[in-house]
Amino acid sequence: MNNGLVRKVYIYFVILITLALVTVGVTAYWRSSNELENQYEGLLTQIVDNVLNETDLFLKSYERATVSIMISPVVKEALDLPSNSAAGFYASEVAMKGVFQPVLINNPEISMAYIIGYNGFQATDFNAHIVPFNYKGFEEYVEQIKEDDDINGQLKIQDSGFLDGHLTVIRKLGDRTSAKSFKGIMGFELRIGELNTLWKGIKLGQSGYFFIVNDRGKILYHPDPERIGKQLDGIHFNTVEAKKDQVFELPGEPGRIFFSRKSDYSGWTLVASISVAEQRKPISDLRQTTLIVGIGTLIAALFLAYRFGQSIIRPIRLLENGMRRTAKGQWTRVPLTGSRDEMDQLIISYNTMVTRLEELVERVYETELRNQDNLMKRQLAEFQSLQLQINPHFLYNTLEIIICYAVIQKSSEIKDIVRSLSYMLRYSIRTDLEKITVANELKHILYFMSIMKYRNQREFEIDVRISTDYLLESMVRLTLQPLVENVFKHAFPYGIEDEHTIIIDAWKDGEDFYVTVEDNGCGIEAEALRQLNSRLMNSRERLPDAQPQPTPQGSIGLLNVHNRIQMVFGPQYGLSVQSEPGAGTTVTIRMPSSGAKKVMPV
Repeated sequence: MNNGLVRKVYIYFVILITLALVTVGVTAYWRSSNELENQYEGLLTQIVDNVLNETDLFLKSYERATVSIMISPVVKEALDLPSNSAAGFYASEVAMKGVFQPVLINNPEISMAYIIGYNGFQATDFNAHIVPFNYKGFEEYVEQIKEDDDINGQLKIQDSGFLDGHLTVIRKLGDRTSAKSFKGIMGFELRIGELNTLWKGIKLGQSGYFFIVNDRGKILYHPDPERIGKQLDGIHFNTVEAKKDQVFELPGEPGRIFFSRKSDYSGWTLVASISVAEQRKPISDLRQTTLIVGIGTLIAALFLAYRFGQSIIRPIRLLENGMRRTAKGQWTRVPLTGSRDEMDQLIISYNTMVTRLEELVERVYETELRNQDNLMKRQLAEFQSLQLQINPHFLYNTLEIIICYAVIQKSSEIKDIVRSLSYMLRYSIRTDLEKITVANELKHILYFMSIMKYRNQREFEIDVRISTDYLLESMVRLTLQPLVENVFKHAFPYGIEDEHTIIIDAWKDGEDFYVTVEDNGCGIEAEALRQLNSRLMNSRERLPDAQPQPTPQGSIGLLNVHNRIQMVFGPQYGLSVQSEPGAGTTVTIRMPSSGAKKVMPV
């Protein structure tokens, strides 16, 4: 038990629990790590997109400011005036006051706004006084812009402005008749510090950062101020350009991943970077948590499995000990566990089995004693039969001599009596058959009645109502004649009268065969009938010995027949008596039918 079932239960529990935990833990960790990686990549992409959108929206707001200036009638008229005219000077003043001032007031991050016409018109205004202002440098800067073919009617952003630390937002202005015919240039000098403030507010974790480069590889923004304005390394720039909208690694930057996306509006490329260790930290924490929870769960599950196994093994051990003691002959009942589960039901069934086995063993023991008693009865009957067979031929020969003398003396009565007696003696002492047919028993009664006719000095016929179908049914030898003789002796104690009758009948009920001997004699008193039936019901009643004690109403003959029937067919068969004083008596013989399966005693 200790090396078999217990070990199997624990091993199976450990395998099942470990397999379940490993399967669930590995699957959950794999799915969660993949989801976290996807979320990090998605988060990185989302942050980059948000930064680009915010930057583009910031720049587009100044495009609207240029539109308000570009559509101003004053500006358009000024661009069409002759150069160096008084009207042009007046238009310049009007432009500065009526056009530039509202834009500068609403956009304080614009340090300088200007319009330069190809006709010599020039209007310039400042949000803050710039001292000293290099007019010659400004004119050279304007000339470069005029010669730049990339600048057209669309807004263009240049990261290298006229003023240090500024961006130039510039576009060419057309005349009234054609938008493709340019008459001048309009531009803003925009402080880049506003964008730096926006970019610095974007956080990529504890070690993450991003930087912005233009289409020539110049760094416009970097969390390290020393790198702003410098050129991005050629290999890095080529990698950034080639890996747009992808997650990649840069040479010389171990343990970090990068993601880049280019703005279609500004032409700038934003590159975001995060640490691989920081990205993997939630996955590492998840792995550590999974291991800790898995080990803790395994320990708790093994403890519960141990308790559960003990709850199963303990009742089984009790049953095993009970069975071992029962096998030694000690009828042991196992106490209930109190759990009211299947194990208690099994223990109840086992206790019931032990109780029934004990009853069956006792019953078998009693049956064995009864069989020994029946064997002794049979041996006694055989001994008595052997005594009756002492020199039977001498008796037969003597009876034959009597018959011869009766013939010589011409006495038919003596001849009939002796011949009937001779047949009855032969029939009585036969030992070759234990069971005979109903027909043989009726023939024996016929010879018995032949003798009774001479004994009672009158004819008396028995009413035999047995169907011919039952004449070949088996019954015990010498069972009907003692019952009929008992009627003459006890039912008609004062002689036979004309109204007296004896009826013999038979029938079947299922697998049982019944024969009755009924008379209309004096009957049996109630107390005597009760005592008689009580003795008949006791199947262990012994056969009478040589000197039987007197019993009421001729019960010796009845008990003799009853015991012999039980010895042949079994204890469930035998005689039963029904009687009423003054109304007669009925004796019923119950035997198995010839077609039924008979249980013979040992």
